[in-house]
Amino acid sequence: MALHEITYVSLATHEMVQSELLQLLDQSRVYNVAQGITGLLMYHRQEFLQLLEGERDEVEALFATICRDRRHQQVYSMWEGPVAARSFDRWAMGFVSPDEAALRERPGYECVLNEGLVSAGRGSNGKKILLQLRDDFLRPL
Repeated sequence: MALHEITYVSLATHEMVQSELLQLLDQSRVYNVAQGITGLLMYHRQEFLQLLEGERDEVEALFATICRDRRHQQVYSMWEGPVAARSFDRWAMGFVSPDEAALRERPGYECVLNEGLVSAGRGSNGKKILLQLRDDFLRPL
């Protein structure tokens, strides 16, 4: 099994309310379980930062669907490539949407607070932020 991951950032077409985010997560989790995809999604100030991991064909197909999804605009792939192991194997789709106060309480989120999720930039920075969010805000299942 050759694992593959994609990390991307996008802008939501509108500020999403909790019910919309929950619906998106429910749909994503059902699909991801069926396709063997795991990952983590962050939503903050109308931006998404997400890492998807699984078999290459499935991950690329899901990313293509996200690129066409009317809820997303300005989709930007920061990183795509093979990986030796999953980073988010406990979550069909983990989710974090910390408020400003929670981010200010912990070190390492200054760029997110000041510049938004797009500050994750290229390469591994997006993954580093998501790994830090996992460790700071999510409890293992």
